Amino acid sequence: MIEMILSLSVLLIILSLIPLLIKSIYQLKENAFNHTQYEIIMFRNDLSTEVKDKHININNHHNRIEFTNNHERIEYKLLNSKIYKSINGKGVITLLNNVVFFEIERKNPYTVILKIDIKEGDRITHEEIYI
Repeated sequence: MIEMILSLSVLLIILSLIPLLIKSIYQLKENAFNHTQYEIIMFRNDLSTEVKDKHININNHHNRIEFTNNHERIEYKLLNSKIYKSINGKGVITLLNNVVFFEIERKNPYTVILKIDIKEGDRITHEEIYI
């Protein structure tokens, strides 16, 4: 009789934890399939490494920003709702997907602002990156 009560109580405890487990898994699932924040972090990191000791050229008409020094030209451009990176005009690397808006603004000779809107499902994330 005691074994039956003990096993029934263990079963009830396990069954009471199942809804909490389902809620936790659902929240983790949304984070696992959302790569936008990771892409933005990598994009910021890439920009910060490229800006060192380079001249910045801006072309707002074609949504491009270019970093140049003596032997290298690195260009970031918006094309087909994606931001691509090109090194010396060869090859392209996709850095951001689902870009709705991309604007480059020079505040002063030393400061450039990149404004980016990225669509994530139903919502749009706005990012401003200061270089």
